[in-house]
Amino acid sequence: MTNFRRKLARVAGATAIAAVGLIGMPAAASAGSYVTINGSGSSWSEVALDQWSQDVQSSGITVNFDPDGSAAGRQDYIQGQDDFAASDPPFRNGDDKLAGTQSQLPVPYGYSYIPDTAGGTAFMYHIVVAGHLVTNLRLSGKTIMKIFTGQITNWDNPEITHDYGAQLPNLPITPVVRSDGSGATYFFTRWMAHTYPSEWNAFCEKVTHNRIKLPCGQTEFYPTSGWGNVKAENGSNNVATYITSSYADGAIGYDEYAYALNSHYPVVAMLNPAGYYVLPSASNVAVALTKAVINEDTHSVNFLQQNLDSVYTFTDPRSYPLSSYSYLITPRTGTKAPPNFTSAKGRTLSTFVNFLLCGGQQQMAALGYSPLPLNLVKGGLLQVDHMPGHVATPNPVTLAGCNNPTFTNGVLTLLKNAAYPSPCEKVGEPLDCVVRDGKATTPGSGTGSKKSQKPGASTTGASGSPSPGTGSLGGTGTGTGAVNVTGQVVDVADASADRPLLSVLTALAILVAVAMPPALGIWLRRRRRRAPG
Repeated sequence: MTNFRRKLARVAGATAIAAVGLIGMPAAASAGSYVTINGSGSSWSEVALDQWSQDVQSSGITVNFDPDGSAAGRQDYIQGQDDFAASDPPFRNGDDKLAGTQSQLPVPYGYSYIPDTAGGTAFMYHIVVAGHLVTNLRLSGKTIMKIFTGQITNWDNPEITHDYGAQLPNLPITPVVRSDGSGATYFFTRWMAHTYPSEWNAFCEKVTHNRIKLPCGQTEFYPTSGWGNVKAENGSNNVATYITSSYADGAIGYDEYAYALNSHYPVVAMLNPAGYYVLPSASNVAVALTKAVINEDTHSVNFLQQNLDSVYTFTDPRSYPLSSYSYLITPRTGTKAPPNFTSAKGRTLSTFVNFLLCGGQQQMAALGYSPLPLNLVKGGLLQVDHMPGHVATPNPVTLAGCNNPTFTNGVLTLLKNAAYPSPCEKVGEPLDCVVRDGKATTPGSGTGSKKSQKPGASTTGASGSPSPGTGSLGGTGTGTGAVNVTGQVVDVADASADRPLLSVLTALAILVAVAMPPALGIWLRRRRRRAPG
């Protein structure tokens, strides 16, 4: 991630903090109560960890984090160089057959997996029709799988036409994948391995020339040759940069949703098991992850790891199927700790983790993530209680003082408050669908509650970001207006990083505009009082 993006994230985070307040911030401690802690790993979690680290500085906590990637972070922990690691996948147990990597188990130091950041694997794309960028693409999971296994190679494919509701041009597809080890790759391939195992295994056999033993399973390293018109890029930022470039017409890639938001480019609305096309919004991801399960079998090789199988099949209309979360890897009582880890560090690290699981989740939607729901927060706090030198955690029943936006007083409110998708996002509804009296209909069938938009308009907006819904947690729908194949007019050649900065400056200008009149009025009243006579 570039320095510009880090600075931008800090400004965006600061704006979010000003809006919601630092609820759940650890109390400022006396000098010497906390010590510096060091960690490394996931670049996906970097923006959140950087923001949280700044949040707790005023409480006397210093957190140094090096975003050297999940695989490197795990290796740093194995070598005893860190107090904690951040990783999207767990420690490798030797089953990454596509990569042929060696097992990282057993780890010489004890550890727990603690959920920290959640998000959706998004599919950012670049399709231009008559000079206009298409912004309302919707695809089924099966079609996405076929694109990224080389079975569908052109945008005018009948299966794409069926999903989208209109025929796209005769344009070759350029699938953009990661060339480096990636958590996004791991989450995407785990979904394919569990949802479409026969097709994924056939793809694995093809690209490895039958040199692996099936089943193939998930991988951190996507095959970068031997299929389709694949293009490989190193890092999430480079994936986004390639897709948004003027020469990338026809490209589609998987990435963390935060990068699509930063790039102001559209992402695919993905068909979920309930039969709705949904975006990887903060709300939709949080709803999906209420079905995530933490393995609590101490005898299992997957102890404390996430099981997302029920996330993939969740039939709530708001659920985004390809949702997942990242881990913090922390020392565990009753086991050997990293050489420099002390009880004082345990006190500091546990205080930091308590904050990020509770009040820190208030900021996630503004930073491009999703807040962790109740089940994952409880699972994380349970592991804090197994950290050497840990401080007290909130009451596991009431979770008093844990001001996470997905629950209240220990009771999940997310499923009650999150926005539902528009009726027009139901599978089978046409692109020119409009909502009339709360039901999907077509233009010209009567005066509806929402007018049809003009051809080429899209509810995703010029930036490709979804328009806000009415629910909590930044809930979004994918639109209710008529959209045709021409998409919306945007400047497809402009992929500069200045646009997010302009958004932030605009927000600051609004704050100044709101604050200035009262301040000016106070100043004028004081001046009148001081004036002679």
